[in-house]
Amino acid sequence: MRIIAVALLMCGTSLPAFALAPEQVQFTGSVQFDDGVPVDFDLRLPARQAMTLQLAGGAMLELVTPGNAASPDAALVRLVWRDGRVLHTATVPDPGLASKSFAYRICNGQVTYMSPAPATPAACGT
Repeated sequence: MRIIAVALLMCGTSLPAFALAPEQVQFTGSVQFDDGVPVDFDLRLPARQAMTLQLAGGAMLELVTPGNAASPDAALVRLVWRDGRVLHTATVPDPGLASKSFAYRICNGQVTYMSPAPATPAACGT
């Protein structure tokens, strides 16, 4: 009986950490360069995974869910230019994150990050 009680106690201490991590994380939003057509997305990534979304013009949107080796305790959103230069990084320090909404608006090389994503991002110059 003591062995079962100890085993349950040991399992019980690790359960809260696993209970926080969702099975998947939803990323929704858009990326828009100057007055071009926005790229809207609604992506679901399994826990502890990362992916790169290739955008027009060679830019990339990198998404990392919590628990990944690149970000053990947070979700990461990173906008990267085609030459590898990081334009913006957002860190969401929530290991239990289930959904993240955001938008990038790039006007004349100036990056604006918005979270949550607005229904309609403002046009460049306004």
